[in-house]
Amino acid sequence: MRKFVAGVLLVDADGALLLQERDEHAPTFPNQWAFPAGVAEPGEQPLEVAHRELYEETGLRVGELALFWAGPMPESPLYGYLFHGRTTARQSDVVLGEGRAMLFVPPAEILALDLAGYARPALTAFLSSPDYRNHLHPPDQR
Repeated sequence: MRKFVAGVLLVDADGALLLQERDEHAPTFPNQWAFPAGVAEPGEQPLEVAHRELYEETGLRVGELALFWAGPMPESPLYGYLFHGRTTARQSDVVLGEGRAMLFVPPAEILALDLAGYARPALTAFLSSPDYRNHLHPPDQR
């Protein structure tokens, strides 16, 4: 399997997304905002990477994650997988494991952030998707 990355778009009960402000030591996109993500370790499957990276970077564990997007990463030799899920976690539950900050950001504020190059198109697409809307109004609560 070719080298790949996996990321997580995690939506809280208010519709905010969990985003990381990368610090100045980040190997790519320093000092910019993105979602929790990382490169696969040998033998890992994409969903395993997503769960591991989310836990390592935030201290959060979630149940179900669903695939939102998969494809070649823009301007990169890596292949990417982007998963999404819902959480009941609050900001006080987040344990910063990497970067400068890890915050649940309201959707109206996301696109105003200094986003990493790959994060802007992914977040724009997700925020306008049925997948995101379903997190706001889950089928069992309609």
